Amino acid sequence: MSSSWGLNLFDRLHVGHQVMIDRLSEMPKPVACVTGGELVGLELELAALVQPIGIREKNLRNYLKKTKLDQSIAVRTCTEVDDLLAIEGNCNFVMYEGPCCTEIESGALKTRKKKMRVRDTIEYLKPVRAHDGGKLASARIRLGEIDREGRRLRGTSEPPRELPLTGRKTLKSPKGELFSTRDGPPEKRVVQKIRETSPSCVIAVGDVTASTILKEGHRPNVIIVDGITKRGPFEEKFTSERVYTIYNPPAAIYPESWSVIDTAIQDELETLIMVEGEEDLLGFPAVLLAPDNSAVLYGQPDEGIVWIPVNEENRKIARTLLEKMPVIHS
Repeated sequence: MSSSWGLNLFDRLHVGHQVMIDRLSEMPKPVACVTGGELVGLELELAALVQPIGIREKNLRNYLKKTKLDQSIAVRTCTEVDDLLAIEGNCNFVMYEGPCCTEIESGALKTRKKKMRVRDTIEYLKPVRAHDGGKLASARIRLGEIDREGRRLRGTSEPPRELPLTGRKTLKSPKGELFSTRDGPPEKRVVQKIRETSPSCVIAVGDVTASTILKEGHRPNVIIVDGITKRGPFEEKFTSERVYTIYNPPAAIYPESWSVIDTAIQDELETLIMVEGEEDLLGFPAVLLAPDNSAVLYGQPDEGIVWIPVNEENRKIARTLLEKMPVIHS
């Protein structure tokens, strides 16, 4: 019996990937294959921002486990032509049309037919459409045009940036007020100030900060968390009226982060942004995108909560610091 292989980057696991998984579940001997390396086409937009292959495989396995398909669909990783040549017998390959698939079809699959004399078949899935009618694709998510559910975002013209290792310890922040733990639980005084000053928008960055503010009875307009604290994984789960998941690695700011944060700030619904990676620098987009009289809150480990007022002075500071971060070029 022929095996069935779904070939895809599986970058920013999205609705289109779920459709492929659904199709694979109906086929004989299904395998979801995460591609990379020489099997990836040269025309990918923001190729340098594709998630590391280990993260893509982990997210795929977690999704299969969540949907109870992990016992019926195998997961493999293929980065070289030889990986596909090692598959024995005839195969049904399931793909979406795009740069990666063109590379695979003209390279590895053509070589399989010539060298192994197999009779492979290729099924191209119908493109999944985003809410704006365009194709739902990982490249559009990397660009910040849409999210993983296909919802239209506000977009951004900001390039991806990364803070060099040598500059991370000396990074400064916009001017803010520290509510110190030495004076008692800082969240109590922060929430009291929120009630007294009524900020236009409250953005809480960090799991502990968001959790303590919530427990004190205030729900920020936007919460940005990554599930990590100084002491390890943060087990508490957050909920909100609207939820986004983004990929933003440590010491970097990606276009999708800019776009999602901007969308969340403009949304009337309370929004939770779940970050795969780290939210360590996402206070910068928050300060630059939030309206005047907003407040960006973040935790300073072992010291307290910092309140950054959003004003023209702090926007200038944030922009100056941001421009010192090198742009990531694909």
